[in-house]
Amino acid sequence: MNNCKIINNSGMKIDDEIHSLVNFTKERFGFKRPPTIFLNNDDQNASKTLAMTGYYDPESMEIHVYTTGRHPKDILRSIAHELVHHNQNENGDFENAGYSGKGYAQKNPHLRKMELQANDPMLFRDWEDSLKEKYPTIYNEGRTNTMSFKDWKNKELSKNLTNRWGFKMDLTKLNEAHCGGDHDKADESHCMEEEQLEEKKGDCPECKNAKEDCVCPDKKKKMEEEEIKNPGKYIDGERTKAGVDDDGDGVPNKADKDPKDGSKK
Repeated sequence: MNNCKIINNSGMKIDDEIHSLVNFTKERFGFKRPPTIFLNNDDQNASKTLAMTGYYDPESMEIHVYTTGRHPKDILRSIAHELVHHNQNENGDFENAGYSGKGYAQKNPHLRKMELQANDPMLFRDWEDSLKEKYPTIYNEGRTNTMSFKDWKNKELSKNLTNRWGFKMDLTKLNEAHCGGDHDKADESHCMEEEQLEEKKGDCPECKNAKEDCVCPDKKKKMEEEEIKNPGKYIDGERTKAGVDDDGDGVPNKADKDPKDGSKK
C-alpha cells in the first residue's frame, strides 16, 4: 500500500522501496499521517566532506534527503532515520524541545535523546531483512541459501577474474584435494584412503610401525646380534653365566681366552 507522497527529483528508481520502508515503519511505530518525502539533487552540497544527508521539517511533516553521489541503500537509511523523527513529531516530542541551533545534539539533552532513538540501526536492518525474505530472488547479497559455499566461492572468484583480466575459467575443473575429475562423497573417501596409503609407504608390513620403530622377530634378532658385538650383559643361557664382553668381539669375558684383544664395533 502506497500511502506517502514522494517527490523524486533524483532520477533514482527507488520509490517502491521507499513506500515499503514507510509502511514497515508505520506498522512498527503506529504513526497516523505519513510524511511527504523529497529526493533532491544538490551538487554543491555533495562536494562537501561533511555535507547534509537529509533533514525533517516538523511543521510541514516533510522529509528532505540529498541524493547526489550516494548509494540507494544509503539514501534509504537516511529516510529511515527521518521517519523516526516523524514519529516523534506525532508523539509531541518536538513541542517545547528547547535549543535547536548548532551543536544541539551536544547542548540539548532532550534533542540528544531523540537523535539516539533515530540512530537505532535495527529499524532499517529489520526492514531490509524482511524485504529480502519476501523477495529472495530480487534482493540478495551475492548468493542464495541453496548454493553451497564452494560453488558461491568459485562463482565470485570467476567473476573477479573476468572483471580483472577479461577471461573466464571453469573453476569446477580444478583439482581441490581430490583425485581429479567429477567426484562425490564416495570419491572423496577413496581419495583419503589413497592419501593414507601414500603416507604409510615405508612402514613395516608386519607391525605397521615405521622402519626405525619396527619390533618384528627378524628385526629383534638383528638388534640382539648387534648387542652381542658391544659390551653388555648377555640374556640367554650359558652366555648369561659368562658375564660381559668387554672387548666387544662377541665372546663373553669368561669364555674369551683374551678378553681384551677384540676391537669394539
